[in-house]
Amino acid sequence: AFANNHLEDFLAEQGCEVNVPGLMNFLLFKVDNRLEDIKLYGGSKIKYTVVNWLFQYLTKIQNMFCEVLRSEGGFEIPATYAHIKKLVKGVIGYGNKMGEGWLLTAEMLELAEAGYENIVCAQPFGCLPNHVVGRGIVKRLKEMYPDAQLLSLDYDPDVSFANLENRLQMLVMNVQKEGWKEEESEKSYAADSKVTA
Repeated sequence: AFANNHLEDFLAEQGCEVNVPGLMNFLLFKVDNRLEDIKLYGGSKIKYTVVNWLFQYLTKIQNMFCEVLRSEGGFEIPATYAHIKKLVKGVIGYGNKMGEGWLLTAEMLELAEAGYENIVCAQPFGCLPNHVVGRGIVKRLKEMYPDAQLLSLDYDPDVSFANLENRLQMLVMNVQKEGWKEEESEKSYAADSKVTA
């Protein structure tokens, strides 16, 4: 939380529901990258076997975790690694793996698919790969999810929190404004229904 100036707390205080992609898909992404490297560039069969075993083991843990959440009820079940990898196909290549690589794009698509269409992409220290797959995906994300809003925030040491807060407030105000429009539309529909009934 200290790395993003307690962004989750700030958004929660503004009345926003906060959803942060989990760590498990990141671990699977890092292991899967080793498998992709061996497939593309070659490598020992022993290394591939060990890495593949680790990938299968982590996948099993993720499936168990999701099953526990499902059985408890009341939780948003995170998308599996296999699902988010499918989401990103045709949007950005699997060879893009610097930093969070294609996973960052996949996580944004996962959030939008789950109904979290107002996305804050926190970008550390002018991270070039993050800029490419974070800001670079905005147009494609809007094509796939027209109502989506993506706010890229640079968390550089020289950026003041006041500047970040102002940009976050603008996103929150846009979301609230859209919510009010939907409420008015529902009231109008309800009024029309009463007239015709």
